[in-house]
Parts: sequence; structure tokens; C-alpha cells
Amino acid sequence: MPESVRHRILLLGNPTSRPEGLERVLVRGGFQVDQTPSGAPADLLLYTPDANVQSITDEVRALVTQAPGSPVVVLLGEGRTSAATDALLAGASDVLVAPIHLPELRARLDVHIRARAEVREAAEALRARDLLFDIFQEVSSALRPDEIFQTLVRRVGQAFGLSHCSFVLTSPGDDKGRVVAVFENPAIRDLRVDLERYPEIQEAIRTERPVVIHDVHQHPLFAAIRQHWSQHKVEVNVQSAVALPVFVQGRPAGVFFLRTEKGDPQLKPADVAFANTIAQAAARVLENEERRSAIYRRQVNAGTTDELTGCASLDSLDRRLRDEFERARRYSLHFSLVLIDIDRLREINERLSFAAGDRLLAEIGAMLQRELRAPDFVARYGGDEYACVLPETDGPGGRHFIERLRRVFQRHTFADLGPGNVPSISSGIVAYPHPAALRPEDLFTLVETALQKAKTGAPDGIAVVGVA
Repeated sequence: MPESVRHRILLLGNPTSRPEGLERVLVRGGFQVDQTPSGAPADLLLYTPDANVQSITDEVRALVTQAPGSPVVVLLGEGRTSAATDALLAGASDVLVAPIHLPELRARLDVHIRARAEVREAAEALRARDLLFDIFQEVSSALRPDEIFQTLVRRVGQAFGLSHCSFVLTSPGDDKGRVVAVFENPAIRDLRVDLERYPEIQEAIRTERPVVIHDVHQHPLFAAIRQHWSQHKVEVNVQSAVALPVFVQGRPAGVFFLRTEKGDPQLKPADVAFANTIAQAAARVLENEERRSAIYRRQVNAGTTDELTGCASLDSLDRRLRDEFERARRYSLHFSLVLIDIDRLREINERLSFAAGDRLLAEIGAMLQRELRAPDFVARYGGDEYACVLPETDGPGGRHFIERLRRVFQRHTFADLGPGNVPSISSGIVAYPHPAALRPEDLFTLVETALQKAKTGAPDGIAVVGVA
């Protein structure tokens, strides 16, 4: 179907003032021509005022106001050059004075409609750019990969009004995938799915190319699954599906997965391109996580990791803190050193055994590593203490980290403690720059003092020192 069929022109004004054959030329040119305003917006308004009207300023201004964004073209009788000036000053996009050459009029209308489409495309591109910036601003504040994935699927789902948007980890040859984030159900964070039910995901992983299916009820890729739907009398409201492969280190590692239902807005090519940009951002997240895992494995092999908890050793903490201190001092940055103490660990050892206490320390060490962002650092500081270095984090940010960690503890069932039994923690936080921190060693003194204050006097078990 030609592109011009979709363009709607609304004829307004006095029909007897229109050039002879105008409507016929427009219809033959592929335009949809209406003479009565309706709910659907017109692509262009063609106005022919009465020949005896002296001033058309108010009429043109009203049309421009009523149809913002739609060009208003005015056709005038012979000799009305002053009226042409008034119409242009009132906001008309174009004015033609009789005698009107219809092929010229048709060409002008094409130009105006094309310019309107270009303006709309530019506005959508600007909206997409602003939305991307907003999304990546939000992503940059997320701490863990699952939070980042959840942010991405939520923002894309909201932007396009999707019925379903998710991120699925899988790789070539897998018959199952792991759903790590779902727009319509944020509670789903680790769901195993059979990929036979999602042929678009399998095809995207197999071909390593984006798969866009506009109608799953007609496309041959869905022939087998449609037969399954029919045999089991499964009612499916899905209309279209998009699967965008995500590559990590040059190999497929997952799929950004979108589906729409009947009645949802149709996904345009620009929407798919936008979602693909988001998918590649997800790839960078996965690459960063793999890089961090590789660093951790090297630390273990080099003896720089505490064997019980899997966190960094005290020597590694000393080196990392010195590096962070020097970087912050040189570039006028800030960071926080956080000391976490597991309260009443001795009681747990006495009541449940030292083996149970060690398992608790290992469990908490693993949780700390999951909760940290890629640039953060955690080490075992003492028998029942952990130290965290949090770059680009001030004192309130350090407090927020501890509060969030406590909420994670509340949702977790500790194997040796049983349901509902959660270890309490106290925390000292020092934020750099601090007037008393002239050397990295000073930060250890300050944070130990803060921890002591947290254990003895702070109502919430958190003490923060620092001016940052």
C-alpha cells in the first residue's frame, strides 16, 4: 500500500471557493480526503475562505490553534495578495493565490507532509535520546546486575506500553533459559523456562541476529507452538514478539525479550532499534560481571582472598584502600570505608557450634559480594568483621548501603539460624575527605572509632563520621 494512502487531508471553508477538480486530484494522488472534522487528527488542513471575507486572520489563527502540528494551507481567490500576507502572519504554513495550478498544489502538499513527518521523526529521536540518558542515569545508581536488568526491562516496558518485557540468560545449545528480570512481575528474579515455548528466543540465539515477529499467529516460526496451543486449547493473546540477542565476549549470552498483546501499540522499527540499544547496554553489564568474576578467581589463586568467606584478605584491603585514597586525593573525589560487625557471633558459636558460626560468616561474605557494585570492594577485617570500600559514595550513601543490607538479611533464610532468625549487624562509616584523614591509616582509626560508637551508643547501630 503506498505511503500516501495513510495521509489524511481535511478540506475546510467554502466548497464553492475551491479550485475545480481539487478533490479529484487529491484522491487520485492517494490522499484520504475528508470534509468533516473527526476524532482522527489530519495530516494537513486545506482551507478555502469565502471570497467576500475581507480578513481571514482570526479564522486561520483558530485553525492553527485547533490542530497543532498539522500544516494549514490556504487557497485564495485572484488578487487577494494582502489576504495572503495576513494568512501567513496568522500562522498558515503556505498560501496560494488563484489561478491555482493543481499539480503545483499537489507538490506543495507533499513537501509539507514530508516536512511534518521529518519533524515528528526528529522529535521521536530527541525523546529516545532523552529517555536513554534518563535510563542510563538510573542504571548507574543500581548496585547489582539484577537491579540493572530490572531497571532496563521496566523502563523499556513503560516506554512502549508492552505487555511483556524480560531479560533471559541463555546460550547456544541450551534447552532452558533463566529469566532474571520481568517488567510486568518484578518479583520474578530467577525463573527457569523451557525455550521450546519461545521459538523467537531460540531463533535469536541460533542466528545471532534480532528476531522480529509481527504476528505470531501467522508466522511459520510459530507453526509448532501454534499446534501445541490448538491441541491443548491454550488461548493466547500474544500478537507480536521481539528477541534481541546479547553478546558477551563475542558469544550469545542472553536475550532481551519483548511481546505485545492484541490491542497494544504496534512496535515500530525505531522502537526495536531503541530496545536493541538497551540490550547492548545489558551486554556491557554482563561483561563487567564476567571481568569481576575473573579478577576474583585470580585473587583466589594468588592467595589474596580469605578462604572462609571468599572476600578479599586484609593485605588486599590495605592495598585497595591506599589506591582509593590516592585516587580520591588526586582527583578531588569522595569514597567511604564501611566496617561491619556481626553482633553476638560468640553466642551463635557457643549455642550452635563454631562450624555453624563459620558457615554464617561464609554466607554473609557471599551476600556482601552479591550486593556490591562492580567498583566496590569487600574484605574480611577480623573474626566477625568485614570492611567495604565504596567509591563515589558519601556518608549517607554508606548508611543507605547498610540499611539495604539489613533488608536483604530480612528476606534471606540463614541455614543454621532457621526462618525468621536474622543476625544483627553494627556498622561504622567514615567518609573521605575527612579533616582527620591525612593518610590511609587514619581511615582505619576513624572507622574503628565509629564502629565502637555504633555498638555502644547509636540507636540504629550505625555511626557515620566525615564531612563528605
